[in-house]
Amino acid sequence: MPRHISLLFPGQGSQSLGMLSSFERQDLDFISEVSNEALSFDLIDIIQNGPEDKLNQTSFTQPALLATSYLYYKKFLSIVGTNPDLLAGHSLGEYSALVASGSIDFKEALILVHKRGLFMEQSEVGSMFAILNLNIETIQTICSEVSSKLNQIVSPANINSPNQVVIAGSHEAAALASEKCKAAGAKRSIQLKVSVASHCNLMQSASVLISKEMENVKFNNPLIPVIHNVNALESSDNNIAQKLTDQLIKPVQWLKTMEKINMLDGIVVECGPGRVLSGLAKTNGLSNILTMSSDNFQQEFNSVYG
Repeated sequence: MPRHISLLFPGQGSQSLGMLSSFERQDLDFISEVSNEALSFDLIDIIQNGPEDKLNQTSFTQPALLATSYLYYKKFLSIVGTNPDLLAGHSLGEYSALVASGSIDFKEALILVHKRGLFMEQSEVGSMFAILNLNIETIQTICSEVSSKLNQIVSPANINSPNQVVIAGSHEAAALASEKCKAAGAKRSIQLKVSVASHCNLMQSASVLISKEMENVKFNNPLIPVIHNVNALESSDNNIAQKLTDQLIKPVQWLKTMEKINMLDGIVVECGPGRVLSGLAKTNGLSNILTMSSDNFQQEFNSVYG
């Protein structure tokens, strides 16, 4: 009996110049045709030629990753010949999962994530730090204490694994919380190279604006189950917009998502550029982890499936 397949779609940080180079001309033409109707810039040119600082700008990164992940999904279907059993995406990747599930139209999603990026760029600036090897309870306590002391925002943003939690907030509060985490025993605290502080209350204005945009977007009930970031639960057609709105100001519950997928004892495929989520899956104790950016994906998949 074929094994259960979970597909994971990456978020910001997985982009790179030329990340569409492995795809055929007809695939690029498809993306170009749709994106030219949806966006006011040449998405393919930015992805393939940059400049890199433009590709890394949130409002361009988000449609770029969505488009690239979508092509990887189409490639997955052509190689494997069967639908996956479960979909999940990290932060922005949740939109890619919803497109793959048939919940939202690809063109509509491109427009939506570009606006999401713009709204995030217009939000209050802040910082993000990856805290390594410190338990979430201690991190939450430190963030709460610093937030109260400075009357500024700082809180867990990405709960990625038992050994990695990303915090986000105002520059001063995030930096102080980072120092206190190191003093409390964290192995390392790494400041992320990001222009916005995602998944915390600094995104409140962006959350309001994206909510208004979603009033005009039709979400269908997913044909393939999608796990949401905010609660690691599967979606229904009447709560998707709210979950995506909440996602901007609440932490990504990736640890819980990984625990849920691990219980299925199946194959896990990173469906997009890079290997960020494959690494996180490994640190969360999952096995049979594949990445579609591998040159040998088809052989690797055939060796563990069925």
